[in-house]
Amino acid sequence: MHAHWNLDDRHRWDAFADGARAGLQQTWAYGQAMQSLGVPCLRVAITQDASPKSPWLAAAQFIVQRLPWFVRFTLCQGGPLWAAGASVQGGENREDKPGDGHEGGHEGGAALQQQALALMRSTLPLRRPRMALFSPAMDALGAESPHVFSKSTRLTTGRSTVLLDLTRPEADRRAAQEGRWRNRLAAAERGALKVRVCGNKRSDYDWLVKAEAAQRKERRYLSLPTGFVEAFQAAHRKPSQALLTLAAELQNQRCAGMTFLVHGTTATYHLGWTDDNGREHSAHNLLMWQACSLLAERGVQQLDLGGVNTVANPGLARFKLGSGGRVVTWAGTYW
Repeated sequence: MHAHWNLDDRHRWDAFADGARAGLQQTWAYGQAMQSLGVPCLRVAITQDASPKSPWLAAAQFIVQRLPWFVRFTLCQGGPLWAAGASVQGGENREDKPGDGHEGGHEGGAALQQQALALMRSTLPLRRPRMALFSPAMDALGAESPHVFSKSTRLTTGRSTVLLDLTRPEADRRAAQEGRWRNRLAAAERGALKVRVCGNKRSDYDWLVKAEAAQRKERRYLSLPTGFVEAFQAAHRKPSQALLTLAAELQNQRCAGMTFLVHGTTATYHLGWTDDNGREHSAHNLLMWQACSLLAERGVQQLDLGGVNTVANPGLARFKLGSGGRVVTWAGTYW
């Protein structure tokens, strides 16, 4: 088994990530955007043969930070990504197509994946002392979690998020919504709100980025740098399709907005803001609902609502939980 670090093959990475329905943090555009903002990024592909052109068994993208005492800290969030063939017995890759990453319940596959994890850690191209952490997109209740990472130390429990399946008919998605959420949506649809799809120029969405920055300062929470939206769009293989920004208006005045990041057949809810008028008229319910329809029309199959935290932000958590999606809790962060 061989590790190939920082291959300059975006087309292949994107195809592998799309096939595995990768989360935002494992997309090439995310890593490139972070690098443009001054945050180093490392990528690795694992193959059975020495040639980097061989079929990939796994791929992982790491964000690099420096801790006190010069410890180099890398985090692979939402990864590694696994090929379907990485789960076969004996470590033979009999299928070259990317899979869904949920193959670790097979004993042979678990051993192969553990070997790949060990290789990533041992060949990490950073000077010691260093730490390589993994926060895999594995369900905490899934059979693969305790097997693939059984030789690793779990440092934290996993984050939770809500995933909306946009391939379901609209009637089914609406029926899955919590009753009060659905009632607010219906009231917003009957009301005076107007929804406008914003363009893709910075001037078309910068108002929302600034509103989010002010909201972040007021509520004292941390998130990605405010320049990330522009950097992500610039790094996207199709910049005109990288974002979806919606604005809700009352009497020609903005009262709410949302921005979604599109990567492959998945999208991630990134920014949201509303004022008192927007809250009173349930603008975010209407924006979320219409965004799901517009994303589905683009071929997006899944919407990640970007995490839920019932302690730090219970109101937003209730909003996301009521949307009708599937709640998942990831396995945790491993060293």
